[in-house]
Amino acid sequence: MVLVPGGRFMMGDAKGQIDEKPHEVHVSSFYIDKYPVTQEEYQKVMGNNPSRWKGTKNPVEQIRWSDAVRYCNARSRLEGLQPCYDLETWECDFKTNGYRLPTEAEWEYACRAGTETGYSFGRNELELKRHAWFEDNSHGRPQPVGQKAPNPWGLCDMHGNVWEWCNDFYQVDYYQQSPKEDPKGPKTGDNKVVRGGAWNSSAASCRSSYRYNEDPGYTDVCFGYDIYGFRCVRKEPDRMSTEPNPAGNNPAGTNSRTGFVYDDAYLDHKTTPGHPEAPQRLVAILDRLKNSNVYAGLQKLGPSPASEEWLIAVHTREYVERVRQSCDTNAGYLDSLDVPISARSYEVALLAAGGVLGAVDAVMEGKITNAFCAVRPPGHHAMEDRAMGFCIFNNVAIGARYIRKKWNLSKILIVDWDVHHGNGTQAEFYDDPNVLYFSVHQYPFYPGSGSEQEKGDGEGLNKNINMPLPAGSGDGDYLRVFREKLEPAALAFSPDFVLVSAGFDAHKDDLLGGMRVTEHGFAELTRIVKAIAEKCCEGRLVSVLEGGYGLEGLAASVEAHIRVLMG
Repeated sequence: MVLVPGGRFMMGDAKGQIDEKPHEVHVSSFYIDKYPVTQEEYQKVMGNNPSRWKGTKNPVEQIRWSDAVRYCNARSRLEGLQPCYDLETWECDFKTNGYRLPTEAEWEYACRAGTETGYSFGRNELELKRHAWFEDNSHGRPQPVGQKAPNPWGLCDMHGNVWEWCNDFYQVDYYQQSPKEDPKGPKTGDNKVVRGGAWNSSAASCRSSYRYNEDPGYTDVCFGYDIYGFRCVRKEPDRMSTEPNPAGNNPAGTNSRTGFVYDDAYLDHKTTPGHPEAPQRLVAILDRLKNSNVYAGLQKLGPSPASEEWLIAVHTREYVERVRQSCDTNAGYLDSLDVPISARSYEVALLAAGGVLGAVDAVMEGKITNAFCAVRPPGHHAMEDRAMGFCIFNNVAIGARYIRKKWNLSKILIVDWDVHHGNGTQAEFYDDPNVLYFSVHQYPFYPGSGSEQEKGDGEGLNKNINMPLPAGSGDGDYLRVFREKLEPAALAFSPDFVLVSAGFDAHKDDLLGGMRVTEHGFAELTRIVKAIAEKCCEGRLVSVLEGGYGLEGLAASVEAHIRVLMG
């Protein structure tokens, strides 16, 4: 299942049918199945498979509304949860912790995944083939789930394949009188609503807001049609709940909402053969998260390119143009041999910075509590007018400037635990009293800066805190520095937002660093920084990948880091 964060959205479509009149509603957070229930899953719970089009990974179909409800109750009992439905009255108890069908509002909110267009991927019907099985590409039958591109929240088959039952009765004008908080549909009616389109549906019927109700009613037929399936939802457990964890998501069993920034485009920044800052770093992270129970519980955030306005808040306009031209001409390197570039490196660097800005927006808009940005190229060595240390644009510094100007927050804390000192970030804020920069790093080591004597300048004096450590330092050394130096300084500063330059090259198995930190150590560092954010700024925190070059240690450390953010 996927945890869907609560929020407000505009339900319906002004250009749609008469029953789609737009209205704003608020939906509380809930879990929802990533895919429609498959035949294999239905058979395991119910002991039979009513489907016409047999296939274990196909969505179960020929399902009546009452069949879906019985499945919800049976699945709840199998997992030790309290069933939601009274099978005599067919009423749903929304207060129980078991599985049920989504309300119309929940279904559309999950389908839209923060979008306002006709489909979760935009307005262009021509793109529907990438996201859905419908009349133009289904070959006249339902297809295995999960084969098409997911929506921004990682949900598959929301457009097409099978219509999905909702809990609500249908009423043409219900939108005009429905409650604004967690609407649950009319109390009575003849038909139940299905949503999302099916394998034989037109593109227009697969829109996020389209409502379908032409079924004669779940009590009037002996079997369902082969276009009807369903997926389950379940309420989010309370923060301190000890309820079973649905499908292994959100391992900490809490209501913290963590965003995850990633795009396959980040792999298109090609470095030279054997270079440690390689696309395989992100591949290793993704594989690790997907093979654990972490990835499905993250709120996926697709990046947009950062605009020049935000780049030149940190870098000179001339430098930004030089980066673009160097990539356009395939120059091979930028400023030094340790910054290899390729034809798409400029575009990817824009997406890296833009991914951080998008994560900041999602936190400030209340869509998530915190976020991890799995971006490359990294950024904390990038200077105002010069690339160095594998870095092109200073992602975290750009993020800090963005927070202050776009969101009008005064004080930013930047915590940098990369094994190398973040000289670019330090230089950017060295005389700024509104940014507290804290760095723990191996010293002496590349790039040569980062001594304790570098404390800031002018009004920024003592707002730059370096904690250099000798090679061989491990978990205990890092934790001592965080508890004795970072915590009191950060709490006294009381930031409005926390940014983390999360390099994991201090790991004991890293290829470049000489430190002895373990993934457990990184988890404890995360716990301290997260607690600072919770005490000072309602948990607002965005973590951005910097270094980390031993693939196994990197992936394990990122997983440990994210687990704490989710907890």
